[in-house]
Amino acid sequence: MKWTLFLLAAATLSAQPVITDLQPRGVQKGAPFKLTIAGKNIGEGAQVWSTLPATFTALTPETTGPMSEGRYATFLVEPTAEVSPGVYPIRLQTPDGISNIQLFAVGTFPEYTEDESRPGSLPNSNDTIETAQQLPQAPLTVNGTLRGPERDVFRISAKAGEREVIEIEARRCGSAIDPVLEILDSSGKTLAQSEDAALLGLDARADVTFPKAGYYYVVVHDARFSAQTANFYRLKIGPYAYATEVYPLGGRRGEVVQVSLGKEKISVDLRNVDARARRTWVNVPGSAALPVPFAIGDDPEILAPVSGPVQLPATINGRLAKPGAVDRYTLAVSPGDPVFLRMQAIELGTSKLMAVISAFDEKGKRLGRSGDEPLAEDFYNVNQSRTAGDPILRLKVPEGVHALTVTVEDLALRGGPEYAYRLNAKKQTWDMKVTVNSPYVNIPAGGSVAVPVTVQRLGFDNAATVRIANAPKGLRVEGGYIVAGVPVKERPGNPSGRGVLILTAEDGTKFDPVELNVEAVVKLPDGTEIVRRADGLGMLVAVSGATQQGSVDRQRPVTAPWLNLALPSASTKAPSATLEVAMLDRKRMAEGDQITFRWRWHPKDANVMLPKTITSEMVGAGDVRMIDLKQDAKDRTTGTFVITTTKLTLPSRYDLYVSGKLQDEEIVSRPITIQVEEVKSDAKNDTAEAAAVR
Repeated sequence: MKWTLFLLAAATLSAQPVITDLQPRGVQKGAPFKLTIAGKNIGEGAQVWSTLPATFTALTPETTGPMSEGRYATFLVEPTAEVSPGVYPIRLQTPDGISNIQLFAVGTFPEYTEDESRPGSLPNSNDTIETAQQLPQAPLTVNGTLRGPERDVFRISAKAGEREVIEIEARRCGSAIDPVLEILDSSGKTLAQSEDAALLGLDARADVTFPKAGYYYVVVHDARFSAQTANFYRLKIGPYAYATEVYPLGGRRGEVVQVSLGKEKISVDLRNVDARARRTWVNVPGSAALPVPFAIGDDPEILAPVSGPVQLPATINGRLAKPGAVDRYTLAVSPGDPVFLRMQAIELGTSKLMAVISAFDEKGKRLGRSGDEPLAEDFYNVNQSRTAGDPILRLKVPEGVHALTVTVEDLALRGGPEYAYRLNAKKQTWDMKVTVNSPYVNIPAGGSVAVPVTVQRLGFDNAATVRIANAPKGLRVEGGYIVAGVPVKERPGNPSGRGVLILTAEDGTKFDPVELNVEAVVKLPDGTEIVRRADGLGMLVAVSGATQQGSVDRQRPVTAPWLNLALPSASTKAPSATLEVAMLDRKRMAEGDQITFRWRWHPKDANVMLPKTITSEMVGAGDVRMIDLKQDAKDRTTGTFVITTTKLTLPSRYDLYVSGKLQDEEIVSRPITIQVEEVKSDAKNDTAEAAAVR
């Protein structure tokens, strides 16, 4: 994905930029348009980063005055080439850093704005059939918002036998709402309803042929009637074609793949895609619909039906033809081979398959099964899906076995055109998935920032180290150690580890924005080194609702890993203070260690009000407590705290750092290394403790 930088002016802002809204959220392709970016610290002096092929020219803000200073920036946007329908990222850069990303949509229909969404409009003014907003004749796109637990109702006129596709673009454009779409006749009877339409994720689409001439009503609401900050949607109406399937779900990098999108067949050219990309986008030619994802792999591809044994590595593209169907494949293997089976289906967003995969030897003995295992204790609430995602199966081929039979089925015995899959098979039993949990980072000159990283280990539980492969000069990279072992209450067999990279810019360091390439490295007992590049979130939009693991209706933030970004970063001004931590004392106790630490502030302004407390993290440590946090009575810049470990704290190296808030700034210390040794067991006490537990 090519990013273009548009330089608009030169000025100095006081804080890092944040984008909270774009107005409008989308446009009809072709004509120049005016774009207003709202947020904080985004006044004059911004540079626009975007993949949208257009020029951006700064305009005088329509809203002026002290209350609006730094909150709005307005641009004339002139497309420089034919723009395909889709969503494009918008980011700002100022002398004080880079902003978050917001997504901007480009469509093919004339654009309108919901009356209730206009500034100064009354809330709940189009919530009923009686107060519905009349829309012009289709085709059209309406930009609207849901102000909390409400319904938006629009009136349209149709002829007898007229066909219209009515669609909501929300989550695909970075909105937090989970839309539901209803089509009513003039009496209020439901003609069609949609939620979580095929190929659209959580978005909705209804394909309606109206039975008679007259007025009809389009109703939009959130599935939970929740109140979201990112509450926008785009209602699209028109008689357009769209993909009804994607088959196969993906193809091999470097090849041209023939793909069915339903009635349409297209060629997808994967010869020049980004080497890091794991997906691209496909669409019906000339369609007004947004494109849908198409997976990219690196192994040889096979399209079912398959005759004869499959040589590994390979990716088998198949589809369960009907409910209750079970697909079977024979894999050519040798005794002792490690075999790694990975399913791609529901997580791609273009399949409804909740897959179960099984492996059998030549005599029919089952060697392994994945996708319907009992839940690990407290890992997922029983009201949620029993499969948290696409299954993985690892096994070692037994002696005397030269062929494996692998079966694919749906957990609920469903099937049909929407139940396609990609089954990847390799001769290995390990892998790992690395995720950077910060969508971007601004690194202050002379200061530090913490970047959390998650490593999901597949087939091993060794310690891992996270690093930056392309750190610019002047950037110090510390921390990043991920403890070996299975964390408490983690899914057995797929242990995830959490690490934190601490990035520190040397005093006076200034570097241009750069995408940092994050990698995780693991050494296996046989000396094999595994290196995997991390995927980034791209963007992060909070979704209101229950967020705790195990919640019946757990809400996860909206992300955009398809942007293929690891960790975009920029340097920014020096912090108002720095913070350091040092170990003072360590006492060995019967149950573990008591380790005393001192923190110290180094403020630029000696008169600044310093917080009385800080927070600390011993990254990846289990069963530790922070106690006796005390600010020094005579020196407010410093204080002490104690970390206690127990027998349940795994013997390992740990990265420890502290952080604190100074006004609106999050100040992070550089890390120090703590080595925890094994607590020797007292057999008598252990026996007594075990009896007490029983």
